[in-house]
Amino acid sequence: MWRILSNIVEIFVYATVYMIIVLISMKIVGATISSDFERKITEEGNTGFSLICAALFIGMALLVSSILR
Repeated sequence: MWRILSNIVEIFVYATVYMIIVLISMKIVGATISSDFERKITEEGNTGFSLICAALFIGMALLVSSILR
């Protein structure tokens, strides 16, 4: 029972760390690419910027999963 609970807590901790890392890296990528990065994705619906964000999420997920294994 305690092993299952510790695994669940561990998953939430890793997910939180992953989301923080991704948000920081998105801010860095957004600042280097364009000054209005978030506006172009949300208001204008720019597909290219959305693909950059998706690639960033996938890359960071692969990186974090390879570090944890």
